[in-house]
Amino acid sequence: MESWDLIIIGAGPAGLTAGIYGARSGLKTLVLEEKTPGGAAAETPLVENYPGFSGGISGRDLVDKMAEHCRKAGAEIKQLERSIELNVKDERRIVKTDRATYSASAVIIASGCHYRELGVPGEKELRGRGVSYCTLCDGPFFKGKKVIVIGGGNAAIVSAIYLANLASDVKLAHRRSQLRAEEALVKDLHAQKVNVLWNTELKEIRGDVKVKSVVLFNSKT
Repeated sequence: MESWDLIIIGAGPAGLTAGIYGARSGLKTLVLEEKTPGGAAAETPLVENYPGFSGGISGRDLVDKMAEHCRKAGAEIKQLERSIELNVKDERRIVKTDRATYSASAVIIASGCHYRELGVPGEKELRGRGVSYCTLCDGPFFKGKKVIVIGGGNAAIVSAIYLANLASDVKLAHRRSQLRAEEALVKDLHAQKVNVLWNTELKEIRGDVKVKSVVLFNSKT
């Protein structure tokens, strides 16, 4: 069993940053990643809000630089290795993966998150090319454009309100006849120029290089 001072589960920006700090602090540091380093950030075509890159940088290039920095600091990154179990034995943490078992004095879990996908045709193909899951990150890309927000919860309402101040036209499609969001947010939404499409579901996203149109289904008409 390999022994480490620090094991970090996840090699996204947070995990790689932790790896840099751990290694620079003199800890024998291992970063475990079930895919390749970068996480969701790696799938972003262009990052324009990261300090030091005023001209923008692709998400893949940015996280590659982070991974290189992490390795140069002295951490080891093992990719394509999925962590499946974490236990405590005496004063050691035992991490079991689909390849090996490791022990460490401390473990940092930086496994990140996965955006909730709708699973409709065109969604995966056009992700980062008009399909977005982070309004705050990508909102400026939609300045002066027509956008549609899918959902009826707090996150969807906050996104629609934010985009109303950027986009030329904002529609909110919700599959039910009533929003699930907090009353205060709903009130703020109605104060904006947002057209709510009730009982409406997204069925398909169309486009080639970028999103061009969407197919909606209204369950009442």
